[in-house]
Amino acid sequence: MISLPKLHLRSTWRRLVPLAVLLAAGCDQEERPLQLADLTPGELRIVERMVVLERAKSAALLDRDAGEALLDSLATAWGDSSLTETQAGAPVLPLRAEAFGDLLRRVMAAEQESLLTVPGAARLTRPLPDPAPAAPATNAATAADPSDQ
Repeated sequence: MISLPKLHLRSTWRRLVPLAVLLAAGCDQEERPLQLADLTPGELRIVERMVVLERAKSAALLDRDAGEALLDSLATAWGDSSLTETQAGAPVLPLRAEAFGDLLRRVMAAEQESLLTVPGAARLTRPLPDPAPAAPATNAATAADPSDQ
């Protein structure tokens, strides 16, 4: 007959309770959305290249010859290693990748809005847009009724 080790419930609980408390405390905290200042150099390079590429495409729509020259110079400047550098800078942890994707969507949406107001090559030297995180969604059932005011 196989003998199983005796479980000492008291010592097991003493080890598990502090661990459970620590895990529970961490679960209730919401991560704050990423901002440009939170990015690693590799992640920032990805955002910068995405924005510069959008700006160059915008310039190409307004002036085809100048835009093509600009896009060609970007291809030369970034070189063949741009894909490798981009992949190396991309976040690998799932939660970080999700937060990075959310920030990239916010930056690109803000960039799209700014391209409408300042189109073309004039936009190339502007700083990166750093949009505020979206306000948390409110539950319609718990939202205050404007007629109550």
